[in-house]
Amino acid sequence: MQGFASASPACRCLALAIALAAVGACSSTPGSGNAEQMGRSNGTASGGSRAGSGGSAASGGTSGSGGRTASGTTGSGGIIGSGGIIGSGGARAGATGDSADAGVDAGGTGGAGQRDDAGVTGGSGGAASGGSKAAGGATGTGGSTGAGGRSGSGGAGGPGSGAPGPCDIYQAASTPCVAAHSTVRALYGAYAGPLYQVQRASDKATKDIPVGPSGFADTSVQDAFCTGTTCTIPVIYDQSPNGNHLRVTWFAYWLQNGGNPASATAAKISVGGHRVYGIKSGTNVAYRTGAPLAGTASISKGSATVTFSTAQTLPANTPLLFVANAKDCPSNSWPNSCNFKAYSTAAAVNGATTVTLTAPYSGTSSASTAVWNVGTKGIATGDQAEAEYSVFDGKTFGQYCCFDYGNSEISGIDEGNATMEAISWGADTQFGQSGGGSGPWVAADIENGMYEGYENGSAKVPSNTSVTGFPYVTAMLKGLSAPDCPAGLTSSGCFALKAGNATTGKLAYKWNATTNNYGARPPGYSPQKKEGAIILATGGDGSNTGVGIWFEGAMTMGAPGDATDDAVQANIVAAGYGH
Repeated sequence: MQGFASASPACRCLALAIALAAVGACSSTPGSGNAEQMGRSNGTASGGSRAGSGGSAASGGTSGSGGRTASGTTGSGGIIGSGGIIGSGGARAGATGDSADAGVDAGGTGGAGQRDDAGVTGGSGGAASGGSKAAGGATGTGGSTGAGGRSGSGGAGGPGSGAPGPCDIYQAASTPCVAAHSTVRALYGAYAGPLYQVQRASDKATKDIPVGPSGFADTSVQDAFCTGTTCTIPVIYDQSPNGNHLRVTWFAYWLQNGGNPASATAAKISVGGHRVYGIKSGTNVAYRTGAPLAGTASISKGSATVTFSTAQTLPANTPLLFVANAKDCPSNSWPNSCNFKAYSTAAAVNGATTVTLTAPYSGTSSASTAVWNVGTKGIATGDQAEAEYSVFDGKTFGQYCCFDYGNSEISGIDEGNATMEAISWGADTQFGQSGGGSGPWVAADIENGMYEGYENGSAKVPSNTSVTGFPYVTAMLKGLSAPDCPAGLTSSGCFALKAGNATTGKLAYKWNATTNNYGARPPGYSPQKKEGAIILATGGDGSNTGVGIWFEGAMTMGAPGDATDDAVQANIVAAGYGH
């Protein structure tokens, strides 16, 4: 398989096609103390100076159903869509510039339980837009566009390789990607939008980094833009139709002053013969979903009425975070004296300056506070099933919490056990959990602990052996709805962890490996109470002492079977990490 990874592009494509055709033929004790932060120490510094919001925010409109169609039954109501940069309705057009995330209706596609693997078909590109001005992203059917687009580019014949990516594989298995992020490559064969945004230190100007014709990041655009100065990465775009973009964390419990963007050049590698960059941990490097709304808001303690300086268009149940409220959760206030939380809109508003909340605001009053829309679209919530994968640098890791990618609380505060489910990479033992050897391990951060598994009544799991000797690591986490777990696990709930060499070979179960199946969740973690935000490079509460380098990752609705996992791993290997 090493030879497969280093073969010519034509050979790799043929081998990948064979692998995909084969898929088509297949049918604890919770940690104590302050929220994942005891024993904190600084990780390796790499972040640049703190960036702003990564571009002007737009309030967005109501999204249609365009874009790739997700199969599966209707879910039980995900968290609501965000305002912000790329238009999420319909197929992506923009390879440069910020357009608005449209707000979306509640509810995502369903997918409780493990899905049957299905055949994979290659993605087809849309018509190239040729750089015509977008009006908030291409519009999906039945939805109004968000405000403020930028020029589009790409489509068929433009950027995007056309070869199937991991999200094409998940789509064919009826467990579609609901979020897809990478600074390295397109995760859909037909994706032609930007991968991430860079910001120059010299003049604070920003530029989107597009997908090149080969499907990899066109880093020549970054290199030219950043000549003579340094650049950071303030935004990592969601390649799925859902617009779940990652921006620099503006506030979390362990990031009282917000996070920092990663250096745009600190993690340079070669993938498939292309020079690309990853996300490296550093001083408070932190990302999460959410976007600032335009203008400011006036809000009074005890009132459910918010008055904005700029008209807003938001769906009902949109979760909002008020910046003025952050002062109600100072350092050392958790868990008893932290009064910071999200407030949801009681009804949809369309071009209005007055918004009513579902509950009276209980925080610090302000006549002019910034407001963040922290909704997401399609992400698993509650006990819904999901899968997540990431590719990490196999030699870069730390001994403290947390270097994560995945599902998290929307507030940036520890909301309790089972309120998150994210892949965690490292050798952390500070909360009493561990795998075999001295690490690093692939673990599940399910809040108040990074669990390598749970067996024989213990969170110390020798069968989850250390992941060593791999230059790059594929890590995978899958969690089922409790009723759909294997026999004997429906009361405890269940999850699975896998890992493998991202340059060759297959994935292996990293705990419960003797049965190659799901294992029990720790006591107190079922049913899950996932909230549907997404984080990268920290814990759910902003725990910021993890160390790592991340290159790509995706999240699905529903958990696929082993054949789909294997096809995704083969796709990663074929990409050519380290070559």
